[in-house]
Amino acid sequence: MNILMKRPLWILSFFLVILIMYIRFQVLILSNGDLALIQTWYNFLKQNGVMGLANGEFSNYPPAYLYLLWLSTLFLDSVPAIKLIPTLFDVVSAIAIYKIARIKFNNDKSFLFAIIFLLLPTVTLNSTGWGQIDSAYTSFLLVCFYFLLKEKPLNAMLAFGVAFSFKAQSIFLLPFLGIMFLRKQISWYYFFIIPVVYIVLALPTLFLGRSLESILFLYAGQVDQFENLSRYAPNLYFVIPNEFYHPIFEIGLGIFFISMLIWAWINWKAGDKVTQKQIAFTALASASLIPFLLPKMHDRYFYPADVFSYAIAVLFPEIWFVPIMFQVSSTIAYSVFLFGAQPIVVLIGSLINTALVIVIIRKQLQSLKEKG
Repeated sequence: MNILMKRPLWILSFFLVILIMYIRFQVLILSNGDLALIQTWYNFLKQNGVMGLANGEFSNYPPAYLYLLWLSTLFLDSVPAIKLIPTLFDVVSAIAIYKIARIKFNNDKSFLFAIIFLLLPTVTLNSTGWGQIDSAYTSFLLVCFYFLLKEKPLNAMLAFGVAFSFKAQSIFLLPFLGIMFLRKQISWYYFFIIPVVYIVLALPTLFLGRSLESILFLYAGQVDQFENLSRYAPNLYFVIPNEFYHPIFEIGLGIFFISMLIWAWINWKAGDKVTQKQIAFTALASASLIPFLLPKMHDRYFYPADVFSYAIAVLFPEIWFVPIMFQVSSTIAYSVFLFGAQPIVVLIGSLINTALVIVIIRKQLQSLKEKG
């Protein structure tokens, strides 16, 4: 007892863990259309067993996730199984947050930051509530970021390869990695690790009989799935009527590529010496700028920005308001699909994210002038 009284953060963390468990059990009952779709995948794997993984038609998610979904059919019913998988990746993210916090803080504070992470609304809703797997790829993006902070680029690229093997949206961090290459923090040949990891993780399905073509072109097939400038993503495309899909889509892509080239050039001119602050704000800028500039984004695509803003606020508390506002904007966006809110509310999130992107880019460019 004396030990606990001397370490009050342990007591606080204990009660927060109880709160986390209570909240997670409350949102576990939420149902939605995506969950119903994934249940059909679960049922297919339940019926066909491991050989179902050889089928490239029943799901448009990559093998890395489908392995876990098949494994869960051996132990759990569909809804708990579907929601447990991303919830476990929340724990992986929390461990990454702890490791990131340990760069600056002691064990007790770092553990508390990790626990608080598990209470974030979008983290809770996305995985345990929604049953989506954004936590899977984002957890490995966090690991990638941590290894770059620790100057371990090989480990970082391995982690990014795993992230890419779970979801194509991991490429939101690719401009950050490109800038780290330009600033000589990552060797060019490390980028070959990404497709190698993707193929290696797909090998079991190939051995079972799935076609190589279905693996190689899986993400390409997702690109044309919807023709919406914004599927409730809180960016400026939300305010543009979808009747202008063409040419706004093409114009948006042009703006995106020009913006990336300008941003890369500015960062390249900053030189080779890179500080932890520059790494942190460049990663956050990449995670938030890409879904803001690109058309065809979904309501969940700011999830990496939600998570990275929290992780970076732990290291640099002067941006404490950024993760709070990202939580507000993303929760608003989620509310349309999950709770039937009127789509117009996403406009609030779009305005919030516009302001946040401006603040983040300004902070990132300012960090380039600092010598560490």
